[in-house]
Order: sequence, then structure tokens, then C-alpha cells
Amino acid sequence: MKRPPKSKYEPDTKIKTRNLAFYDLEFTGLDFNHEVIEIGCVLVSQPDLKIIKEWLVKIKPSHIENADKNSLRIVEYSAEKWKNALPLKKALNEFNKIAKGSVLIGYNSVWDFMFLKKAYHEVGLDPAFHWQNLDVLPMAFMLLNNENKIKGFRMVEVANFLKIKKLHWHNPLDDAKITYEIFMELLEYKNKHGQ
Repeated sequence: MKRPPKSKYEPDTKIKTRNLAFYDLEFTGLDFNHEVIEIGCVLVSQPDLKIIKEWLVKIKPSHIENADKNSLRIVEYSAEKWKNALPLKKALNEFNKIAKGSVLIGYNSVWDFMFLKKAYHEVGLDPAFHWQNLDVLPMAFMLLNNENKIKGFRMVEVANFLKIKKLHWHNPLDDAKITYEIFMELLEYKNKHGQ
């Protein structure tokens, strides 16, 4: 009997040996027709979990006229700050080089991942990162849910509980760094509390 050809969705997973790409995105708004305007990434090796590279890119919006003004204010968008921004396709090609074969890890990352996949589709590129990805929010919920001192699980609340120094919220590189730090602290918490 002849074996069926291997599907592109059956690659060797080995997520314990792949690099980890902690990432965060910023947008021109929260509707699905809005655009990705920044990507931040902290690339980490395994098994030592050491930072290899930090990366941030600003992306030139195609339809800034459709942006939500409050979202632009939160990310501190200005024509001056985005004057050297890359076109979306070039930015995603660069992200592909950095995150190639890596497991993406975000914080409450469903929204970011949907926007990222949409952006790849819009420019006709295939993502080079691994098809499996992880989210730090459910880890935090699972490990810290019984802690009385933590009331919620937004990134800022978890970071404060773990005494992680605040960087610049809504800067995608800083948020990617905080995601990495939360991840590392949760691993330490798990080891200390035997969970």
C-alpha cells in the first residue's frame, strides 16, 4: 500500500528546540479593516532561553485616513516618527528573516495573530514562522489564579504582580520584552511552587 504524500501541515513540531519569537503588534485601530503599523520582536534561543536579537519596525499605513484617532494617540503616531517606516511587504519580509522557523509567543495574542496573518495575506506572502504558537496569558491564569493579590490578568496587572519593571506600554518592542520577562518569571514561579 502506497503512503499518502506528507502534508505541509505535518512538519516536525519540535517546539522545545526551536527559537522563540516573543512579539507584539500595534494597529491603526481595533476594527479588522485597520492596519498593522508596528511589530516588535524579541528572539530567544532554546534551551537556554537567552535573548538573541531585539527588533522593531514601523510600517507605513496605506490608509491613515481610516485610522482611529485614539489608537494613533496611544501608539504616539506622527508623520515625523513614521517618516522612515517601511512598506508592509518589506516589513513582513524582514520579520520572516528574523522569526524563520520560530515559535511565536505573545500576550493575549489572538488579536495580534489574526492581524498578522491578515497582513501576510494582503501582501501575498507566506509566513516563515512555525505554524504552532503560544500565549503567555493562559499560563499566567493557570499559575496565578489562586493568588489573592492579583485581581486581573491584563499584561500590566501580571507584570505588576511579578514586580516586572514597567517599560513603555504600547511600544511593541517593550511589550514583547515584558512578555518574555513574564514568561521567564512564570517558569520560575512554577518551579518554586511545584506546579
